[in-house]
Amino acid sequence: MGPFLRSKNSTNKIMLHLLVTLLPIIVFTIYKNGYVPYSHGLISFMEMFNPLLNIFIGALSSFVIESIYALILKKKNYIKNSYAFFPGLFLALILPLKTPLYIIVIGSVVASVSKIIFGGFGKNIFNPALVGYLFIILVFSSILTTDNYFNKYELDTISSPTPLTNASMVSGIGSYDELVKPYGDLSNFLIGTIPGSLAETSALLCIIAYLYLSFTKTIKWRIPLVYVGTVFVITFGIGRLLNQDIYYPLFHILSGGLMFGAVFMATDPITSCVTPIGQVLQGFILGIITVIFRFVGVEGVAYSILIGNMLVFFLDKIGMVSRFNFLKSIVWFILIWIIIIGLTIILANSRKTIGNQDPNFDIISKEQNNNQTIYNVSQEGYGGKIRAEVIIENEKIISLEITSHHETANRYQLILDSDYINQLINNQENLDNLDTVSSATVTSSALKKLVINVLEDYKPN
Repeated sequence: MGPFLRSKNSTNKIMLHLLVTLLPIIVFTIYKNGYVPYSHGLISFMEMFNPLLNIFIGALSSFVIESIYALILKKKNYIKNSYAFFPGLFLALILPLKTPLYIIVIGSVVASVSKIIFGGFGKNIFNPALVGYLFIILVFSSILTTDNYFNKYELDTISSPTPLTNASMVSGIGSYDELVKPYGDLSNFLIGTIPGSLAETSALLCIIAYLYLSFTKTIKWRIPLVYVGTVFVITFGIGRLLNQDIYYPLFHILSGGLMFGAVFMATDPITSCVTPIGQVLQGFILGIITVIFRFVGVEGVAYSILIGNMLVFFLDKIGMVSRFNFLKSIVWFILIWIIIIGLTIILANSRKTIGNQDPNFDIISKEQNNNQTIYNVSQEGYGGKIRAEVIIENEKIISLEITSHHETANRYQLILDSDYINQLINNQENLDNLDTVSSATVTSSALKKLVINVLEDYKPN
């Protein structure tokens, strides 16, 4: 651990405190993703414990890999002092419910190997769980679609994709009705009854964990506080510039893996700064990078923390130089605030819309042929642009043909199997009540949005 630790007992206490705060989160994810669907008759009794199985498989995989490593190299007491199950445990917690078990095993192996490469516990440069997570996202992205984050009850009751995916698809920065209402209200985000990774949805439990871990001096309290605060300040500024209320920054800090990542991942004592000024600067940088990634349509918590890991040496060097003279670091804080203000203005301007214009929608061509209006348009989908030809006659869509797309074969086949294109045509006057296609939520949402955008452009004419 960090240099402030002076004995094995200190390390043991830190790990015990972490487990104490993780237990309520694990219990909640079993309740949310297991008991709730079971109580509605959607899964069997054994399936109710699938979240626990994922967590167990992740922890066991890491433990086995490090045990084999210790056995081959004959490292005595290695397992006792390596806390070998943690990489896989944390990895499983930040993966979606319906992650295939073999992917959890592979990711846990990669996480543990990344830890071993740097010499084992206390010597790793990057957070091992996030290394495993990044590997999974890069290699298995076609398998881990947005629908993997939904339990069966959520699939029946929520017609939108996950909150951050939904936010990347709306016009501008979205409204309360678009960002929050599909999932209830902000209390649902706080409590955690929204779709997401196993342990990342309950912001309330993460806040309680932060208070407990800070009080027991288990984590570096400055990093989460500044990290989350930076995301709040930037998104608050963007919201105000675009005439949105306080719900907008609250949506961002309560969505995705921000709270869990800030409390449990960014504060990893080995891969985070040890100097107070370094920790504050690290929190600022993590917040800035996270917002940038989110505004390009990617959940940026994991990426920002891994980038932050690379900057630890540099940030701690600033912290050490400024330890007894804060003025030596003032230029870095001025630079950070210039970046925050500039980024807020740039991102707000990039999301300005004219009327209800959708930045993810383009009209390639529009022509009149007798009493028909023929549109060639594109809408951003899960894999890229979906292009379509839409024909309107007598103020109604009579034809919708997808001319090209970059969606995965399995996802697009679900669109075809459900006859979703004809459903869009038949329900064009009541699209708000048309459900998306299970396991192809983003693609079907994009197609629905495409139809809505075409009709909105046509009606003024």
